[in-house]
This record gives sequence, C-alpha cells and structure tokens, in this order.
Amino acid sequence: MNDIAIDSDATRVSNDYHPAYSSRSADIVLLSNDGVKFRVHSSILATASKIFHDMFGMPRSAEESHDDALPMGESSEILKMLLDIIYPRDTDPVLPSMSFPFLRHVLSAAEKYDLARVNHYVRLLAKTELFNSKPLEAYALACTFGWDEDAQKLSLQLLDLDLSSPAHADILKSINSASLYELFQMRWKIKVEVLEVIERSRDEEIEHLYGCNCEDGNVPDNDDWDALEMFLRGELDKYPNGSSLRQFPWYHGDLLRLWNLKCNMCDKLLVRKLSLEKAVIKALDEVDFTNRPLSP
Repeated sequence: MNDIAIDSDATRVSNDYHPAYSSRSADIVLLSNDGVKFRVHSSILATASKIFHDMFGMPRSAEESHDDALPMGESSEILKMLLDIIYPRDTDPVLPSMSFPFLRHVLSAAEKYDLARVNHYVRLLAKTELFNSKPLEAYALACTFGWDEDAQKLSLQLLDLDLSSPAHADILKSINSASLYELFQMRWKIKVEVLEVIERSRDEEIEHLYGCNCEDGNVPDNDDWDALEMFLRGELDKYPNGSSLRQFPWYHGDLLRLWNLKCNMCDKLLVRKLSLEKAVIKALDEVDFTNRPLSP
C-alpha cells in the first residue's frame, strides 16, 4: 500500500474530480451525492474495509470503465473526510468541523462502509483536550458507536452537568434509550446516596449547627428542614456530585426563612448557615464518585 503514488497537482486530471483525489494512478471513481467525483485506489479501500475488499474481489464486466463512478450516498465533505483518514499520509487529517452533527455523520458513514480506522481515529480524537469542554457530545458518540469503556468514564464527567438544560436536548435525543436509562439510573443512585450521607452528617453535627444553646428556645420546624431538603434535592438532580453546593452561596429564596429564624429567648440566629454549608461539603467529600458502573 505504501508504494502507491499520490500524484502531484501537475499530474492530476480534470476539474470534474475533487482536487485532492484526482490521481491518474487511481483505478476507482467514487461519486458523492452532491456530484463530486473522487479518483481513489481500490487497494487502499479494500485494505480499510471488508465491504470494499469483497466488492473489488468480484469479477468486473468487460464493459465497465475505470471512469464509471460508484455512488456513495454521502456528501463530498463527508466522503473526503473518510478518505483523508484511511489514506496513508505523513500528517493527521484536518477535520473541517468538530461539531457533534458532523462527527456523528462521519462515524455513521464509516459504520455503513465498515471503515474501522475512521471509528478508531474519531474515538482517539474524542479523548483529546478538544473535547474537554464537550463531555456530553463525546458520551453520545461513545454510546452510539460502541465505545463502552469510554462511555463509562465520560458518564462520571457528566455528574456536574445539568442535563435538564434545553441546551443539551438535541444531543440527549441522539442517545439510545438503553444508554440514557443507565445514565439517569446512575445519577439517581448517586443522588440518593449523597442525600443519605448529608442527612447522617446533619444529625451527627446538629448541635454545632444551632446558633444558640438556649434550652427553652424554639427550633426550626419540619417545614424549614423540608425546604432545605427540597433545595438539596433540586441541586443534586441537576448536579449529582454536588458541585453547585460547593461553589455557590446558599441564598436560595426558599431558604431565607431558615436563615432568618431567631431564638425567642436570646434573639440569635437559630441556624449557622456557614456551619451547615460546611457540613454538607464534608458529607460530599465522603462520597466516592469515581467508581460508578453504568448498569440498569
């Protein structure tokens, strides 16, 4: 395969062909669905794909010409990307787009033509810093194209991502229902565990949370603690690892009554807000978020 000559611009044929794939030494013509032709080497395609290997292994009619185009059912942009990845070159291919729809389309086309090298290349790309800010996109690709180990790791990166945001709707819709179920089951189990640890921690440190020691003074009633629990549940629904509870002051409107409650004996605040925040963060530190298998 390495002895195939990739012609220079001076030896390429007419403008009917994509300028990057118009080599005179090529023996197959591929046609995109937007009318662009690609002259390519059958040996490269056959090496990259069993589908092409079997296709080119079949006897060709004597009436067929090497210039007869094979319709590929893909755009010229997608087709060029597939060829750029499977062709032997000294440099890595340059993707015209890193958008989720484009990469998903590239991988779908690669799957259709059994181009495992394309799947492998994009999978490696999804592990680079280019995707550090796009874990949900990488997770969706992993679920769709069989990267099970990657999906497991990426699911943990989604613990501080609010999946209820409308901004994520299109990507979530692209994920199969089984993978979505496993993801949300994992998030729900973590939320339940975190709430249990927080509740236990609050009960253990309750005496340090009160702002006074008056024996006959009033205490927060159940409605006040229920408001706190609802607040915690709401934040953990969005961010199961509690990242929002670590980063933002707890000035939620529903908690103002709890923070403003005063002892009817000494007029001190009943609940030490800072102490309660610290107790919750301490509880979060006790939870292991690193070993969470995706399972029904």
